[in-house]
Amino acid sequence: MKISLSILAASTMFLASNAAWADTKTGNLQVKIEITKACEVNTSGKTSAISDAELHFGAHGVLNTDIDEDTTTRGTREILIQCSKDTPYKIELNEGLNPEKAGDTATRRMTNGTEFVAYQLYQDANRSLIWGKAGAAISETADGTEQKHHIYGRVEAQRTPAAGSYTDTVTVTVTY
Repeated sequence: MKISLSILAASTMFLASNAAWADTKTGNLQVKIEITKACEVNTSGKTSAISDAELHFGAHGVLNTDIDEDTTTRGTREILIQCSKDTPYKIELNEGLNPEKAGDTATRRMTNGTEFVAYQLYQDANRSLIWGKAGAAISETADGTEQKHHIYGRVEAQRTPAAGSYTDTVTVTVTY
């Protein structure tokens, strides 16, 4: 009797557990994300680490001819912009740290102490559109992917300063 009672109890538990799975009910899971209008500047891939764009004019002994370079040939990094899809944005470049005339993007200069090398940044390979502020900015509409913007530069023939390393820092501003 003891054995049959145990078997009966096990059978009842089996039937009860199958009965619990006999019916189904459905519901919904709402999955959401809100995409806000946003832009990232000079970030790479999945990280938000900023990596400066760079334009390098190389090494030259004298500045007796124009030197043209751009971020597609000698520069190591373009300006990278990624914005929410369909977001209009504008890229402006300031005059740098050493302009001949304060606030004037037409008088950019690299410096080494008290010596200078004048240069210019352009939006186009023909070097006809100075890249600056307001009306001299690039306007685009984002497609949601990382977009590369090349920088075209020119050091015009000029008095050659003392030997050394000349640098400038230009601020990239994205308005969206």
